[in-house]
Amino acid sequence: MTDTALTRVLLVEDNPADARLITEYFAEQSWPNIDADAPTVDHVDRLSEARDALTEDVDVVLLDLGLPDSSGVETLDEVLAVGVPAPVVVMTGLDDERVGVDAVEHGAQDYLVKDDVTPRLLQQTLRYAIRREQQQRELRQRNAELALLNQVVRHDIRNDVAVILGWGDGLKPHVDEAGQDSLERMLSAGEHITNITETVGDFLDVLEGDSEPELHPVDLESVLTNEIEKARSAYDNTTITVEGDLHAGLEVRATDLLSSVFRNLLNNAVSHNDKQEPEITVTVEDNGETVSVAIADNGPGVPDSQKDEIFGRGEMGLESSGSGIGLYLVDTLVEMYDGTVVLEDNDPEGCVFTVTLNS
Repeated sequence: MTDTALTRVLLVEDNPADARLITEYFAEQSWPNIDADAPTVDHVDRLSEARDALTEDVDVVLLDLGLPDSSGVETLDEVLAVGVPAPVVVMTGLDDERVGVDAVEHGAQDYLVKDDVTPRLLQQTLRYAIRREQQQRELRQRNAELALLNQVVRHDIRNDVAVILGWGDGLKPHVDEAGQDSLERMLSAGEHITNITETVGDFLDVLEGDSEPELHPVDLESVLTNEIEKARSAYDNTTITVEGDLHAGLEVRATDLLSSVFRNLLNNAVSHNDKQEPEITVTVEDNGETVSVAIADNGPGVPDSQKDEIFGRGEMGLESSGSGIGLYLVDTLVEMYDGTVVLEDNDPEGCVFTVTLNS
């Protein structure tokens, strides 16, 4: 690990004895990459004072969560809200270790149990915290740049494909019967490229969003009907039949990306179908507390050994030999919605993807 300079520490601690001991620890330990014998320690004992003292030249914050004017993880939230990129290391008592773990989940880089602190442990913890903060900041910057690049590339691809599809449609009256099949394959490939760019965009929305997004009622009838009509329009040689309880007012708990689940399942049912005229049956079952949507096809089916792998589940993730990012996105979204998606054999041939979501 690269040595990380530590020259200024903000110590937020209202217990004079604890503050004095921590300050002495800084003086006892040899600190690398600084001209002085030890980092400068600015000590305050109030959250209000910490806000004023937290400036750009602070390298790390040592924070006691129990202050006279604030307590608990709310203290951490207030410090992080200042917006200065200094990592925060929380200090807890022996019987408050769970508080330290909660603080890390809320954004602290680490925590220290006061009675366990030694000069060496203090130095190691602070230097690691600074390094992790730097790495996370660099990662956020790279992700922002990649997201922008992805947006530009997808925009340009969609525009160029739209031009290709437009030219292709214009060629239809001028292509003889022998060339019609090649033209249709070209147009189908163009539509597939457009679908891929939409899926990649949806997947990035998932990665960039909250790990626990706020679920809300989504109109399943509207979403599913819209995606079915899109599929019928894109694949005019495909028959899509709807059965069961799909009705106005049918809602499930999800996010606005729910449409991507059914778009990818419908596209998968057609693109991996080996029939001249694929047949898809969408069956909706309203069970009261849950709603199940089964998408069955008459394709070649999936071997039992690949039924989990096809979603990219397990350690291999997107590197698994499944059907690609589309089904991986389906699995990721449905799990995010606290639902399930299972793959079973269709009778007499093909497969059935069943998505079950909470009402």
